[in-house]
Amino acid sequence: MIISDRAVERRIKRANTDWWINEKAVVGMNGKTYIAYFTDMGEIHVKELDAKCSRALSRDVCLCRLNGSYADEHNSPSICIMENGRIIVAYTAHAATHTLKYRVTDRPYDIESFGPEKVLTYQSSVTYAQLFENTRRHELWLFTRVNSVTWEFRRSPDEGETWSAPHTFLKSDAGGLFYFDVRKQLVLDEKSGIREQWFFALYGHPRISKDHTIRAGIFDDEGSLLRLDGRQNGMSLFAEGEAGELTLSALDVVYDSPEGTTVRLLEVAPTLPYRVGLATFELNRPETITYYIASWREDGFRLSAPICKGGEFLSPDTQLDGSQTYVGGMACYYGVGAAGIHARHHGETINTDRVFIARFDGAERLLESYVSADRGATYGLEQVIRRLATPDQQKIWRPIVPIHAQDNLPVYWHEGVYAAHTGGWHCDAVMLVEYDD
Repeated sequence: MIISDRAVERRIKRANTDWWINEKAVVGMNGKTYIAYFTDMGEIHVKELDAKCSRALSRDVCLCRLNGSYADEHNSPSICIMENGRIIVAYTAHAATHTLKYRVTDRPYDIESFGPEKVLTYQSSVTYAQLFENTRRHELWLFTRVNSVTWEFRRSPDEGETWSAPHTFLKSDAGGLFYFDVRKQLVLDEKSGIREQWFFALYGHPRISKDHTIRAGIFDDEGSLLRLDGRQNGMSLFAEGEAGELTLSALDVVYDSPEGTTVRLLEVAPTLPYRVGLATFELNRPETITYYIASWREDGFRLSAPICKGGEFLSPDTQLDGSQTYVGGMACYYGVGAAGIHARHHGETINTDRVFIARFDGAERLLESYVSADRGATYGLEQVIRRLATPDQQKIWRPIVPIHAQDNLPVYWHEGVYAAHTGGWHCDAVMLVEYDD
């Protein structure tokens, strides 16, 4: 819970990001928070701030003056902090070029030491960057969408100096499945201590796809595909041919939309338990938008009871580019078994499974936190963090929990004018910070 009388509002002006970019913000081992963002002038930035000490200076650097076009949030950057502290930021221009660009710092945690822009070339147009470090293999892993209908994987053994050839691991057609959301998780292992894995979910466009089913899986640190119960099926990110391609039957079903409805994938939790956030609705009927969390149990995903209504975000009558299926968004905080009070110590699991939600209740735009004390079966309102009256046309959307976030800065969100995801927004990243001093 954010203690409002202790918290101080901070803003990053003209800052936005996109749904399918990972990671967006990371807390480094030096305790500072690094937020990568995109402006409505087409600039790529990294913000460094200290959420522990109010007297610490913040820094902000611009890495690119015009990435693709103005105010297209698809062009937002992905940030990765490597084990040695060097920072790499990658970005694409929404289906406009065949290149992905990136820059790497020369020195650990020094955003003023970014080297020159480097370029990776693909066979077709590229959109989205999801960039991670596999520390056991000492590799960078990069997932990108190519030609709008396939996802490709590349890896670098030398901190971005060289890269493998692109490997297509997910194929679809224009009406099929082409949204892929992956997060790196740290998992305790009895034999090896801490290991890394990549938990992902995927689905088709809520409007134009004929497949409105969310599915999920895991890649281990050797690139092998796992079911959520740990079983392998032979597919690997490193394999050639069919053994290197995802098949939908090899994945676990998170949510299958009933006839006449659709779904929007909103969150893949980067911490255990395995959780996927989603909103269900009927097209052109914003009053039907409802938020849920699907949590993994021993034999499958369990959908929570409805958490709350989402409310209208963009008018279904004026948006024809796909963004009329947008909703405010949600982000998971640390879950039961990963942080918080454990039942064996306290007799209950209060405040251990929290989700932040942006929504419209018909009168106000709200950012709220909801908490589950029953392993994700139900969520109750914990706190209203932010409220905006609607006459000024300001909106709240896309809450984000930085990787390794602490309670000083558990979440930030986007606040401003939003009429379309391309060329129709002007906003700030907003946060409430509880400094230690």
